Amino acid sequence: MRTIFRKLSIASLAILTASFNLFAQEEGQVRDLGRVVVTGNKFETPIEKSGKVIYKITADEIRNSPGRTVADLLNQLPGVNIDGAFGTPGTNLDYNIRGGRNAHTLILIDGLPINDPSGIAMDYDLRLLNAQAVEYIEVLKGAASTLYGTGAAAGVINIKMKAPTSELPKVTLSQSIGSFSTSNTNADVQGKTGKLSYLVAGAFAISEGISAAQDNDPATDFGNDGFYRYSGRTKFAYDFSEAFNLGANFSYEKLRSDYDDGAFADADNEFTLKQTSFGLNPKFKYNKGNLQLKFNHNQIKRDFVSAYPSKSEGENTQADLTNEYIFSNRIKTIVGVHYQGYKFVAGDDEPDATNIDPYFNLAVDATDALTLNAGARLNINSEYGSNFVYSLNPSYLLNLGGESKLKAFGSYSTAFISPSLYQLFAPFYGNTALEPQEMQSTEFGLSLYLGSNFTVNAEYFTRKEENAIDFVSRFDNTGNYVGGGYDNVTGTREIQGFEIDFQWQIIEPLSISGHLASYQFGNPAQFYRIPDLKFGFNTNYAITSNTNVAVNYTRFGEREAAIFSDPYLVKLEAYNMVDLSFSHKVFDGAVIFSGTINNLLDEDFVGVYGFTTRPANFTIGVTGTF
Repeated sequence: MRTIFRKLSIASLAILTASFNLFAQEEGQVRDLGRVVVTGNKFETPIEKSGKVIYKITADEIRNSPGRTVADLLNQLPGVNIDGAFGTPGTNLDYNIRGGRNAHTLILIDGLPINDPSGIAMDYDLRLLNAQAVEYIEVLKGAASTLYGTGAAAGVINIKMKAPTSELPKVTLSQSIGSFSTSNTNADVQGKTGKLSYLVAGAFAISEGISAAQDNDPATDFGNDGFYRYSGRTKFAYDFSEAFNLGANFSYEKLRSDYDDGAFADADNEFTLKQTSFGLNPKFKYNKGNLQLKFNHNQIKRDFVSAYPSKSEGENTQADLTNEYIFSNRIKTIVGVHYQGYKFVAGDDEPDATNIDPYFNLAVDATDALTLNAGARLNINSEYGSNFVYSLNPSYLLNLGGESKLKAFGSYSTAFISPSLYQLFAPFYGNTALEPQEMQSTEFGLSLYLGSNFTVNAEYFTRKEENAIDFVSRFDNTGNYVGGGYDNVTGTREIQGFEIDFQWQIIEPLSISGHLASYQFGNPAQFYRIPDLKFGFNTNYAITSNTNVAVNYTRFGEREAAIFSDPYLVKLEAYNMVDLSFSHKVFDGAVIFSGTINNLLDEDFVGVYGFTTRPANFTIGVTGTF
């Protein structure tokens, strides 16, 4: 693997050098410095000045992807793997960013963590989200606990939901149909009446699906495992004055899915998931700054109907009070206090816990070239006490002449993961003496911007995990299992990796992008089901100003999976995914026809051991805005 890293490093330098020789002499090009991201430091920051590589899935990309789930969209990003996304719509999802798992990946909805306190990893379930209700998605790779708190250890997925933006009433309708009797219906209306802005949206999705469990017996015929989801979402904002604005939102999501008994085992099981969420967002602007509160309360209920039925309920309150102050064009600060209160129902008990985290972040343009981001957070938890995390993230933007620039960046960050309520209080398995997991991450890299047509990013990172929480089985002297529970594991888990991606507008109608991520695990047994290699490319061609076609190719590397029967450890082969998509606009873009063929080559592969993956399938759709 060390040899692979050396080869990848040489390859990245070659790409950077060749790209510079090819494009450095171009003149008259203007790069759009208006492209901004917010996840890296909570400020609107031009991407060239960000000290992190942040990937953004735009509103246009989402609108042109009918039938794709949020997990499908994320799976096409460099170094991001959503395990389970290629199974039935109801398949459990594992989020892998830089070798992390669900507990290491924080999902934000409109800037706030929204999660399930009754879950083992306290993660948010992406199956609840209707992709057509999303405005854009930003993905930050690397530790970000100083800004966002517990769980932001390997990466952050920041999902911005649609908000009212139109002065005049506007209605958007979309409908898609596809394989496995799949249908997605979406509608929203937005506008502004006086000082009141509003958005009301609803959606319904249904699929007859395929069998969740893999059927290896030709004498049997496993039943299809269906899925349906309906959701409603409202957002309102009222401008009391030029300085003060109050926003509010309410959402309800419900999904029902069939599931089987496990690997290679058919059954007529069913689970239902319901979530309600309510939020407030007052903002007050003053000279050189603004003060705002992001508040959200969500409740979630799960009901499993099977031979082993179970129910769980969780409740989560988030409040993030921040004061953003701009000292000058070069110095910005954010000071905040983040409160998290969560509980879940476990039989007759309702255990709960709180985090109260004061934090700050500083962004300084020391010179026109040198930018420094730094931050710190004190985490105060009701169960285990307190811990301190911090980050340092400098970047340097070198002007190569014309519109070509080279950015060098690096960071050192510490992060933490609070024990979940389940790990602390679950009957038989819980351990109230658990301490938070701790991480240290180092990364450095280069970004090359050559005019408006070519960008390449290359990064190397390391992460060390200490105090990891795992389920520990216990055996007697004769090897018989006598019980187990959650505990902090001694020792250090390590991962290092190399990532490179590029975007190239070759000619006006033709663009291509590519990516590669390679990871080296200190102990592969601690990173089951996570591929150590992922690479791919996307080619996009505008046949006319209104018609576009794209081909996306991704290769997912080999993985190892632990199973509960002989041979107990299996190797899952690498596989390729090829998707073809198109879009066509009419009536000046008011109506968009689009379609996708997923798994175009009908590759037969194993995503999750013992479970099926979707064969070649299609989706077609139409979206109209009036």
